[in-house]
Amino acid sequence: MAPRLCLGTVQLGVAYGIAGSGERVSDAQARAILATAWELGVRRLDTAPGYGDIEQRLTDLAAARKFEIVTKIPTLPAAIDPSASAEFVRRSLDRSLERLGEAIRGVLFHASGDLARANGPAAWDAAQEWCAMRSVALGVSVYGPDELAVLAAERPVAMAQLPANAFDQRIASSSIVDGAIELTVRSAFLQGLLLMDEADAARRLPAARKPLAKWHALCRARGINPLEAALGVVKGLRGIAYGAVGVDNAEQLSQIVAAWDAAPRLSAPELATEDPAVIDPRCWSTAQS
Repeated sequence: MAPRLCLGTVQLGVAYGIAGSGERVSDAQARAILATAWELGVRRLDTAPGYGDIEQRLTDLAAARKFEIVTKIPTLPAAIDPSASAEFVRRSLDRSLERLGEAIRGVLFHASGDLARANGPAAWDAAQEWCAMRSVALGVSVYGPDELAVLAAERPVAMAQLPANAFDQRIASSSIVDGAIELTVRSAFLQGLLLMDEADAARRLPAARKPLAKWHALCRARGINPLEAALGVVKGLRGIAYGAVGVDNAEQLSQIVAAWDAAPRLSAPELATEDPAVIDPRCWSTAQS
């Protein structure tokens, strides 16, 4: 089955992204974005308590539209024992349930590193029990397929979210795509970097200058605009259930949905890099000059 689009809501709660406007999306624009998403057939939303206050506001903004929602368990507090970790997880999920109701279809640990700590097993068990009682899938948000493979070998991970794009193609060689985990790819545009003017993007992230030159050369050679090309790479990855995208306004979403439908599946392994200064936004503050 071809992957489907999922709408991320981080921009609706906080200012986000290297190419973002620097401001949170207004309530009026958020309502328009969600109305457009529904009209164009997007049915899944991705949110989190860590995205400002959007989890609290999302049901009202979506009006009566019956989106299915994936939310997250916040980072566990430091230095708490297993019993306290389990209680933290239960309280967090109960709050999400109060805010989102039966729309919740999946729950992810936002900080997968929590599961490697001493209190990780208790936190997972508490989440698994809560999700099982409500027929909600449980999984993790990770920064790469190797991290996911380790976690999946230890626990029954049902769903996961991880980055993949024209530069970050690590998932293409991972056996994780052959399993039963529902995979959602985020960062298709690398926080907008792949859609920006080449010179401007290179100025903002000098470490990516050479990959960006290859990227724009490929787009020109194939006669495809960067938006369709970026989405085409995601569509070309095997084993993907959803491609998550975020937008600042309804017009952007309309353009993305149209481009998603039109984009051919692309294979461009020559663009792949594992340089964290390019593919990992956590490293960008030190990579920029």
